[in-house]
Amino acid sequence: MRKKYSTYCFKIVIFILFIFVITSCGQSSQEVPKTVTTPQKQVADAKKEEKKIPVDPNIMIPLDRITITHRAELMTSKGRIVLGLYGKDAPKAVENFIGLAKKGYYNGIKFHRTATNFLIQAGDRLTRNSRRMEDWGTGGESIFKKEFEDELDTETPSYKIGYIKGTLAMANRGPNTNKSQFFICLEEAEKLEHNWTIFGRVLEGMDIVELISSVRVFPSSRGADDGIPRKPIIIHWVKVRKAG
Repeated sequence: MRKKYSTYCFKIVIFILFIFVITSCGQSSQEVPKTVTTPQKQVADAKKEEKKIPVDPNIMIPLDRITITHRAELMTSKGRIVLGLYGKDAPKAVENFIGLAKKGYYNGIKFHRTATNFLIQAGDRLTRNSRRMEDWGTGGESIFKKEFEDELDTETPSYKIGYIKGTLAMANRGPNTNKSQFFICLEEAEKLEHNWTIFGRVLEGMDIVELISSVRVFPSSRGADDGIPRKPIIIHWVKVRKAG
């Protein structure tokens, strides 16, 4: 009887030890690590890494993100320039440019400012009169019969990219004083602050823009290479059509 009882007790002890070993192994294999990586933490870590890397906005925002609604062809005395217009980013500036072009407003006017490797500027009808050269750059009109407001939406792709080479922007005498004048940017314009509505870019003829930028000028208070061209550079005509 005692022998059977001892055998029975021994089996119970073995069984308890077996359960204890199995439980211990399970706990060690399922032990939760001290640092848990949640989706929220992964996002936070990714943002930290992004902050460490310098970001070039021109790379982050490709030009094809900007919708070109119209194409404008400028025939100048130096050659042909084709512009893509941003009707979604700057609808009012584009509407104004198209309206003036259809009226023939730009036909026969001159570039009244060129600055080497910086910009070329036109859009003032006063340039048709050589006797009023001192007034060149002060005139202009809009299809709205008045000055119109800037379009400087920080969320638009064109605003984020800024005044890179080839950019087409409104020229004015201060905030919300837009009429008919515009300028096209070269390399040194990339440093400009966001004060002028961007409404397009050069698609073809950047070599013509560079050529116009490099002509000899009458020096101005802005510098020896920034002024009215000594030999007139004329816009013969502007034609606009829908893109696509």
